[in-house]
Amino acid sequence: MILAWSDFITFLSTPPVSMWFIWFVSILVSISSTILNKLLVDHDKLQRQQDVIAEHKNKKKELRKLSEDNPKKYSKEYPKWQRRDPSIKNMEQKMSLARLKPTCFTFLPMIIFFYVIRSMFTPEGTSIQIPVAGPSMNPMQEFPAFIITMMKSEMYSVLGNIIVDHGFLGFTGWYMICSFTNSTLLNKLFKVATPSSSGKGIGSMFDASAQEDLPTPNSLR
Repeated sequence: MILAWSDFITFLSTPPVSMWFIWFVSILVSISSTILNKLLVDHDKLQRQQDVIAEHKNKKKELRKLSEDNPKKYSKEYPKWQRRDPSIKNMEQKMSLARLKPTCFTFLPMIIFFYVIRSMFTPEGTSIQIPVAGPSMNPMQEFPAFIITMMKSEMYSVLGNIIVDHGFLGFTGWYMICSFTNSTLLNKLFKVATPSSSGKGIGSMFDASAQEDLPTPNSLR
C-alpha cells in the first residue's frame, strides 16, 4: 500500500503529468476561492463604494490644481471636501475589511495544503524545486532576481540535466501562472470585483500627489 502510494506521488510529480496536475489544483483552488468570495462579499456594494472613493480622489486632484490657479475659489471648495474626507477614509477601511472576509476562512487551510503539495516537488534537503513545465519564454532572462529565486527549478539525472538557466519552472512558478490566469477568468465569469477592477484604485497607490494632504486655504495667502 505504501509502495503504491509512493509510486502514485512519483507519477504526479513527473513531467508532463505534474504540469497538468498543478493546473488542475490551481483550477480547484481558484473555483473555491471565487465561490467563497462571491458568497461572503457584496461586490455590487463594493463597486458603488469604489466609484464614490474614486470620485473623491479625482476631486482632490482638481482641488490641488485649483489651489495653484485660483486660491480664492479653492478656499470655498476646500471645506466641502474636507468635511467629506473622514467618511471616505472610513469607507475605505470598511472595504478593506470586507475584502478580507474570505481570507479569514482560507488562510490556514491553504498554508497547510500548499505546504503538502509543494513538498511533492521539492527534494528533501534542498530549496530548489524539480522542473514541472517549460514555458515558451525563458523567465530567467526576463524576470527580476527575486522572482527567479521563487520560480527556478533544476534536475540532474542520467537522462540529461536541466539547470536554472534553461528556464524550466518549478511548482511555485507554474502555479503562479496558472492561478493568475484561472482567477482572472473566473472573476469575470462570476462577476467578482477586484480592488483595481474599476481601473482607478491601484493607480493612486503609486501617485505621490494622491497621498499628499491638500494645503489649507490660510497657507495660500
